[in-house]
Amino acid sequence: MLLTVLLAAHIVIAILLIAIILLQQGKGATAGAAFGSGASSTVFGSRGSGSFLTRVTSVLAFLFLLLEW
Repeated sequence: MLLTVLLAAHIVIAILLIAIILLQQGKGATAGAAFGSGASSTVFGSRGSGSFLTRVTSVLAFLFLLLEW
């Protein structure tokens, strides 16, 4: 029973980790904003989503590795 719950949690965390990583922008994504392509307007505010998504990624990666142990 406990193994099933841990396996399910591990799978959910892995899927969330993949989704959060795919949401992040690359380093070259801000170059388009300088030329007016509209990439600077984000859902997370004017500062961008970098710190929020980085923090969520770190927490999910920690939980993922904790469940591996």
